[in-house]
Amino acid sequence: METPARLRLYQYAYSPYCIPIHLVLQHSGISFEVVNLPTGDPSAVIKLTKGEYYQVPVIEDLFSHQLVFDKSPAGDDVPRFIAQLAPLMDLFPDTVAGLQRILITYIENECEAVGFKVNDVHRDKWLRSDLERGLHRRHKERKFGPGCLEEWTRNVTRLTEQFYTLLAPFEQMLAQHPFLTGERPVYADYALCGVIGNFLFSRATSLPAHYLMLEAWYTKMFAGNFANPLEDVRIGESGVATSIAGHPLADTSDLEKTIPDLKLRPASSALDVLTGPGYTAAYLAEKGFSVTAADQPVTSQAQALAGSKHLAITFHEHGAEELPYADGSFGLVICRGGAHHVKSPEKFVSEATRVLKTYGFLVVIDGTLADDHVEAAAWMNQLERLRDPAHVGFTTPNTWRHWCTHRGLTVTRAQVDMFRMPDLQAYLAEANTPVENRKKILEMVAKAPAAARELFKIGQADGKIVWTARRITLVAGKM
Repeated sequence: METPARLRLYQYAYSPYCIPIHLVLQHSGISFEVVNLPTGDPSAVIKLTKGEYYQVPVIEDLFSHQLVFDKSPAGDDVPRFIAQLAPLMDLFPDTVAGLQRILITYIENECEAVGFKVNDVHRDKWLRSDLERGLHRRHKERKFGPGCLEEWTRNVTRLTEQFYTLLAPFEQMLAQHPFLTGERPVYADYALCGVIGNFLFSRATSLPAHYLMLEAWYTKMFAGNFANPLEDVRIGESGVATSIAGHPLADTSDLEKTIPDLKLRPASSALDVLTGPGYTAAYLAEKGFSVTAADQPVTSQAQALAGSKHLAITFHEHGAEELPYADGSFGLVICRGGAHHVKSPEKFVSEATRVLKTYGFLVVIDGTLADDHVEAAAWMNQLERLRDPAHVGFTTPNTWRHWCTHRGLTVTRAQVDMFRMPDLQAYLAEANTPVENRKKILEMVAKAPAAARELFKIGQADGKIVWTARRITLVAGKM
């Protein structure tokens, strides 16, 4: 079920002031829709605001019918309105208020004043009709004088170099921390995305190759590859994984910390998807759930475990992407330890949502990767596929969250636990990794890129290769 739009954004797609608002809305979790206005034609905004305003962006609250546009001296009415609706984004933290004001002024005055001219030089690549070209020229020449577009075209090389020089301080700042003011993006990050996005809009320009930090930052900002404030990252006091005898899923302490908090009614129906050895299904059955366990195929180990404990578990053979049950069949759908084997986990979320009852919960417990480390994530997924050919890929917290909210689920928990893996060779032996693949994995570890080595804290202890892994516990309710 699609979530109805809460906000409507009126914009010019190329605008350095609209790009950041569009991006903020994408990352906010607020449902929204976009109206792209004809380039250079302010009549729609004038009509919409009854003559109060002529520029974009304009936000319309489709619930309250309130119109929001930048009419205060600071010119940040629109992002602050969104910040009120999505306070966890913390776009305007008091701790960096002064620094952020300086950054935004520099970005929107100095950088934007040069960057848009380069984009306008390449206007024929993105203006769609003679009407838009005429409106665009009229708008520019009214503001900057006749012949301004031709002047910028003659000086485009100088303007481009000037823009690169203006960006240099950001490259230095991003070498110190992931975002402009620290560990989390603030509105200044989005404002800079707007100016750079406008500069790159024609696809005829690019950032300098030596701006490595800026390029990586820009990529993750547009992809939304950074930790969400809902994510609770915890590291145990010892920082070392507990050694478990037998199968890793035999330890159900993670379930004990999750399932009771859902406060589901006794005898609620539960579906354990990709049950594997059956430990999750057995735990749920012992807690009084009416359990259906599924896998493809169902293992004799899972059936034997249920038999040995005298548990009434119903077993079905199917995968995660097609659930052969009627809508609203289960109060709980859980996938523990197997989501990284699913070819389309997004489809699994869709199917899980369909078979959930209202006020039911989807729970996913699985390995995960940091949202903002694309290179390291690709490296780890390659290693995991060598270790276990059935591995498809770990899903990041933000991706799980996006899929859930897109399907109308409310994410109530997205906790990521970090723990030390104490022995790579034992880890490979557990998966019966072929000898040839073990050699490739050891070579990968020896030549691990700096991003992977730093993120996973790869090292040696007592002659063994150790590293840090992540596990997500995702809880999403069908409210």
